[in-house]
Amino acid sequence: MKAVLVIAFLAVGACAARAQLDQILAPVATVQQTAPAQTDGDTAANQGAGAANAAAQAHGKLSGSDLLNELQKQLASYFALKGDLKLSFIRTWNDMPLPGKDFEVTLTDYPPDGVTSSFGVGFKVESGGIEVGNWQLQLRAQLWQSVWVSQGSMDRGQELDRSMLNSQKMDVLRSRGSYLSDDFDPDGYDVVQSISAGMPISKQDVIERPLIHRGDLVDVVAVQGLMDIHMKALALEDGGLHALIRMRNMDSSKEFSAQVLNENEVKVQF
Repeated sequence: MKAVLVIAFLAVGACAARAQLDQILAPVATVQQTAPAQTDGDTAANQGAGAANAAAQAHGKLSGSDLLNELQKQLASYFALKGDLKLSFIRTWNDMPLPGKDFEVTLTDYPPDGVTSSFGVGFKVESGGIEVGNWQLQLRAQLWQSVWVSQGSMDRGQELDRSMLNSQKMDVLRSRGSYLSDDFDPDGYDVVQSISAGMPISKQDVIERPLIHRGDLVDVVAVQGLMDIHMKALALEDGGLHALIRMRNMDSSKEFSAQVLNENEVKVQF
């Protein structure tokens, strides 16, 4: 009987100890359950940072090549330039971050002397519907055109024709001379100063071949309303087609200006 009581007493004690142990372990279980919640919060924060980075990467930028392309197009259009305009920076241009993917570059200050080998411009940049800012910039320029170049040496007074010329591309901004582009018709022009072989032909090197020469006696057509008057007059200077030259009336010795029509005739309009 005593043995039974001892066993019962031990069983009750064991149950009480188990219940007390469960109470001790319960807070530990709660702590272990809250740990994943902290991990989820960290993950959410990381996801938010990633979204912010993705949004930042969605914004655009203005590179140096994009800026130069825009400036080239606007300058070429504004100054009606012929040929291929190439711009470069005098100082390094770093890519500019923009608030949007789109951008618009607008020139605000044009070079007062036109496009030369180096000059300054002012421009503004807009992106994402807002004005980003205004800048002043120094640039270098090249303007490549196809021009006439002499095949051989030319002498003063020599008649010019296409067989004496080659077409060659060159940077026309390197010289102050105004070169003849290869779409210029050289026929009807004379050389006014010696030109070395391989040199580009400038407008100062040639003159339109005169149809009428000083001292020529030519016909004058004087037009007044529906009436035409014909007379003879003396040319006082050379003149090419459509040029205005000074003439002298052979009867009255009075001087007047007339427009060259051909090698034998000029016209006066009243």
